[in-house]
Amino acid sequence: MCIKNISSQEVIYMKRRYVLKNRNRFIVSLAIVFLAIFVSISTNNAYGYKEHTYQTITVMNGDTLWSIARKFNKKGDIRHYIYNLQKLNNLKDSSIIEGSQLKVIVE
Repeated sequence: MCIKNISSQEVIYMKRRYVLKNRNRFIVSLAIVFLAIFVSISTNNAYGYKEHTYQTITVMNGDTLWSIARKFNKKGDIRHYIYNLQKLNNLKDSSIIEGSQLKVIVE
């Protein structure tokens, strides 16, 4: 709103104060926003990053990294799983010896 003072030729702007017309609607809208934020945070925590669980196995006669990976890999690329097995067990190549202990990722 603008009021013009003729004597001093100044323009004075008056602030309009906002009046909340429907208080109940505002409270319900605010509650819905907070509820949506809470649900998204708790869903992210529930389905977010999960730590791997490990199991130690003994290598049997005829076992290969490929056969072990086929047995324990439930999802994803088997080559990636074999790479992770090598890294986890400090293997330089895919050679494993019967009777040795291997740590495998259980998914």
